[in-house]
Amino acid sequence: MKLSNLPVTSREYKLMLNSDRFGDRDKGAERFQSLIDLLIRKQGGSVDKQNKEERRHTSYLDTPQFALRQSGFSLRLREEEAKGFQINLKFRNADRYISAAQDLSASQPGKIKFEEDILPPFVSKFSHSTSIATDTMPHFKTIKDVVSMFPGIASLGIDEDTPVKTANDFRALEVVRKLCKFQFGKTETIKASLSFWYLTEDTDWPLVSEFSFDYDAAKNDEGDLEEYSHEVVEGAKGFFSALQNQTGWLDLTTTTKTAFALEVL
Repeated sequence: MKLSNLPVTSREYKLMLNSDRFGDRDKGAERFQSLIDLLIRKQGGSVDKQNKEERRHTSYLDTPQFALRQSGFSLRLREEEAKGFQINLKFRNADRYISAAQDLSASQPGKIKFEEDILPPFVSKFSHSTSIATDTMPHFKTIKDVVSMFPGIASLGIDEDTPVKTANDFRALEVVRKLCKFQFGKTETIKASLSFWYLTEDTDWPLVSEFSFDYDAAKNDEGDLEEYSHEVVEGAKGFFSALQNQTGWLDLTTTTKTAFALEVL
């Protein structure tokens, strides 16, 4: 059997931050915005500030033995404010061919993505995912229910009667602050945001804080060919490296929000 590849349609850089800096979210975000403005401009970029917030509740589903996680998958449930629900099945792997080969088909219309996640210091993971939006809360009681929405999961060989529940009984209030858009020359727009997880509405201190920025592949006539401007790739890498030198802002105890939800608690 030969493995086929998929074009990377976007690249997302992720960095976990020191939550102590965001006990006051507004002030912390303002200070961080000033920092990244400086670093982006040092790389020759221009910044367009946004500073908009969105809220949602986020949780992950798995078997009691974390069978999905052990196979490289994560099943995320989001409840968006005034937008309904989103269920996302994702497979992430350092080998892009292995990730691209996974069956992420769904029994109802969804959005399929194949993207590169870049973690510090500069480690690539390739994420293959399908997201489904729905007006009603999805109910997954067993693996059979998961397979009914995502048939490819059947290939994992998990008994269909295996229970599925909220992983670690953890459900976070997620506040996403869209910080800015920036560019390096007249190239693709890069979108930057902060994401905070809280246990409750009344909690001042976030459990985890993440900074991320991403850009999409340039449009081309071929359709399936991935292309990225040299200025964007060089500028983004330089900015990502410079930000990692700001050690007082970093949290090196975990790698991603998904890892925190599924492994730390």
